[in-house]
Amino acid sequence: MKNRYVKRAGKPARIIVSRILPGSDLLQSIREIVAEEEIKYGIIFSGVGAMERVRIRNLKEVPEKYPITDANRDFRTYDLTCEILTLSGDIYEVEEENLPQVHVHGTFSFVQDGKVSTVGGHLLPGCIVVGFAEVYTMEISEIEMIKRFDEETQTTQLFA
Repeated sequence: MKNRYVKRAGKPARIIVSRILPGSDLLQSIREIVAEEEIKYGIIFSGVGAMERVRIRNLKEVPEKYPITDANRDFRTYDLTCEILTLSGDIYEVEEENLPQVHVHGTFSFVQDGKVSTVGGHLLPGCIVVGFAEVYTMEISEIEMIKRFDEETQTTQLFA
């Protein structure tokens, strides 16, 4: 098997440190911060805090034929107090839309019946902060992070 990849290089431009307040939607808050700061391309490289609700999506199977649809995904909501262990993601444009998009994944831990459990996945709207969330975002310069339609996967992909 031959490894296949596409890459580009950019430079760190600036870092935005944000504290998201209780009752806020985590994903929507990140989107608003990106828009207010006019970040066109970047990464979400860390996050900590506490949540009262987490909504995530995971891939449960790869279909025999692309594209991946919601039938191939698992959607979960956790209505309980949990800690943010990690946040990571990217900020990019979709070809022809010319608007920054935010794609964030997270890992969360919670205690249930005296046991600590960990869950993670693609963040969905409706992840609600309790206490606080701190999010660290880095804008990247000298690069274009644009997702275009990819024939192989039948979806938009970075550097397609």
